Amino acid sequence: MLKIFQKLTKNLSIKNIVLLGVIVMALIITVFVVTMTYLSSTIKYDQKTLKNILDLEKQNQNVLTIIRKINYIENKIIISESLDELEKIENELINKDSVNLIYKEGTYLVNYNKKVEEVSKNLLDLIEAQQNIFSKKYVVLFYKEEIKSYKKRVDSSIKKIIDETEGLYGKSSLFSKRYTRRNKQNIDLAFLYKFERVMSLSKDLDSSASILSGLIANIYSTNDLNVIRSIKLNSLSQVVSLFENSSIKVFEYKEFDKRFEENIYSINQEFYRIKDLLTLFISAKEQMLFEEKKLFDLLSERTIMNKDLVEKIKNLNQISEKIENDILSHSDFISKTTTIVIIIVGVVSLFLLFLAASTLIYRINFPLDFIINYIEKIKSKKTGLSSKLPIVINDEFGKLSKSFNSMTSTINKNIKEIQNLNKEIEDTQKEVILTMGAIGETRSKETGNHVKRVAEYSKILAIKYGLSEKEASLLKEASPMHDIGKVGIPDFVLKKPAKLNDEEWQIMKTHAQLGYEMLKHSNRKILKAAAIVAKEHHEKWDGSGYPEGLKGEDIHIYGRITAVADVFDALGSDRCYKKAWPLEKILELFKEEKGKHFDPKLVDLLFENIDEIIYIRDKYKDIFD
Repeated sequence: MLKIFQKLTKNLSIKNIVLLGVIVMALIITVFVVTMTYLSSTIKYDQKTLKNILDLEKQNQNVLTIIRKINYIENKIIISESLDELEKIENELINKDSVNLIYKEGTYLVNYNKKVEEVSKNLLDLIEAQQNIFSKKYVVLFYKEEIKSYKKRVDSSIKKIIDETEGLYGKSSLFSKRYTRRNKQNIDLAFLYKFERVMSLSKDLDSSASILSGLIANIYSTNDLNVIRSIKLNSLSQVVSLFENSSIKVFEYKEFDKRFEENIYSINQEFYRIKDLLTLFISAKEQMLFEEKKLFDLLSERTIMNKDLVEKIKNLNQISEKIENDILSHSDFISKTTTIVIIIVGVVSLFLLFLAASTLIYRINFPLDFIINYIEKIKSKKTGLSSKLPIVINDEFGKLSKSFNSMTSTINKNIKEIQNLNKEIEDTQKEVILTMGAIGETRSKETGNHVKRVAEYSKILAIKYGLSEKEASLLKEASPMHDIGKVGIPDFVLKKPAKLNDEEWQIMKTHAQLGYEMLKHSNRKILKAAAIVAKEHHEKWDGSGYPEGLKGEDIHIYGRITAVADVFDALGSDRCYKKAWPLEKILELFKEEKGKHFDPKLVDLLFENIDEIIYIRDKYKDIFD
């Protein structure tokens, strides 16, 4: 399908393809708008019906709200515990705003729908019944207050009886404690002792009585006077005494028990009185419960009225539920229809958009791939700008390819011209630098090859030291300018064949700073490097050099390398004021100045690569006329 569509649109330009896509989208949007308009008209009808249901539910909510308010006030009446609380509720009931609010809501229901007139009437009846409940509750609470007062009096009497009983019990306990303390031995020990003694005497008495009975029987039977005389009179007296003591003890215990019985009787009388008071209290409580039962009977009537009201609300809810079910079923149908329409329109839209987008992307990507691949080849240097971009399709991208080929031809031509100009500028710049360095050396009667040798030495040492090829080449090009400052030194100092005095030497030393001042304002890398070389190539490793007196690695590596190259070549060359030194003497000097004048590492590198250095020196020998 996609290939067929691409073939059909092959001869169309990109503008026409885009226009075709816009037309298709317009048709799709039109179908979608018509469908949604139909659905929206149906939804409006459902919204109107739903609004009626919501109004009906709101009406029911208002009715339930009024019922809740009435129940709330009734509950407050029921749980009230004092006349003061009832007075507060009464103030709420007769409050003008509150009453108006209830009647206003009832009026609103009447005005809204005639069907709720009966509901409003029932609400007003409930309000009247509420007033009756309030009145009966008022009587009950009044009677309840009287019962509370009577209960207080009963509680006071009971408390008094309890206090008296506790006092009596306390006295009895105190008496018992005192009696126990005074007679503890009598009760615990002596009593037992006497009891045992009484028992013993009783046994003796029984024994004596038995004997006496036997003797008497014998007397009756024998009539023996001697036997009668043998019975001792004191034995009989002892028996009589034992009987008397036992009788006294028994009497004492009986008297003690009698006092306790009297106390118990008194306590029982008090409790009987308490029982009578409690009976009166229970009777009063039963009367109060009877009155409260009347109140709850009244509440039952209110519950029946509420049930009737709820039934009416249920009828209204059934109507709203029926309408709601109709709307839901219709909404379900609309929802399914809408979903199907949206899915169909969406699928068709996506399919047509896919065809249009795929064709458009193909028509765009096909020529763009040629351009991008061609640019990547140019970027990777696989082809030059002289190559031409192939023209495959004669459309907008065909025109773009032609323009691109024309542009690359012009750019290629301009690049070649720029490359030639840059090479010419670089060559000129190098020549100027060498010439300027040679001018400085010529003023001091140095040869032009001196600056060439110093440049070559500097590059060798820089590479061996670890600098990059780029930096080493930069130093090679900049080092010929190391003595450019000598152009500012007077001839009588610069060309003096003899040793300079102190004043002349101070003038000579200024050439390093002069060279730096001449070059420091340039933005070119080579001249910036030359400025560093000019200023620091006379600094010494131990800090005794000039013009700054820098020490160690504070001296720039360019300055340290140029110092070694310059001194090595100067000592090995003829001057107007001296002859060239032999190589052995030069190397001996570098050994001595290692770590003083020169960087120790550079001196080692000089020795390690002396053959290469000698080769450069021989290659660029001085030529004198």
